[in-house]
Amino acid sequence: MRTDAAEVLESAIPLLSKDRAASMQTVATRAGISRATLVRLFPTRQDLLQAVADKILDDCERVLSRTEEEAAPTSRTLDELIGDYRPFAQLWNLVYVEPEVFGADQASDRASVVFRRTVSFVERAQKAGLMRTDMPAPWLASTFCSIAETAWELTLEGHMGARQAPEFIQGILQHGVFAEGQPHDTGRPR
Repeated sequence: MRTDAAEVLESAIPLLSKDRAASMQTVATRAGISRATLVRLFPTRQDLLQAVADKILDDCERVLSRTEEEAAPTSRTLDELIGDYRPFAQLWNLVYVEPEVFGADQASDRASVVFRRTVSFVERAQKAGLMRTDMPAPWLASTFCSIAETAWELTLEGHMGARQAPEFIQGILQHGVFAEGQPHDTGRPR
């Protein structure tokens, strides 16, 4: 029987991404523990939700701190960010886009700071020539988080392997979705 809070949070995050209203009993069952054990770890559902948000935000901050160690991003730091995409997928899925899920202003405020730091990373990557400059940094940061969320969900559903996800994210970010050499005129004036 698992009683480690971190392991419980790892199993609760994907569950809550699919079922925002999952009960404490459902979370406990998914984690392989009794409801009583879950309540010892997280006395209320709000405590559980706050812990989930804190874990996701802590993980994003850890990844971003690594990318900020160097004055300018390199292809290595960009690869590391993409390789450690899961917290950003979870941020987009559970905390940033739908802050009311957690009902915690603190989580919403921290999520906004994390997103601003992600935008800042993109701006620095643009200046370093690693990312295109013809699109605003918030758009590119949002695109990264959205693609990360899609990759994470497809991995959870078994439609792609966990090791494929960073490669696919990288491919879409670098090459888009259109086949090379294929017309993709939207018909709109440029």
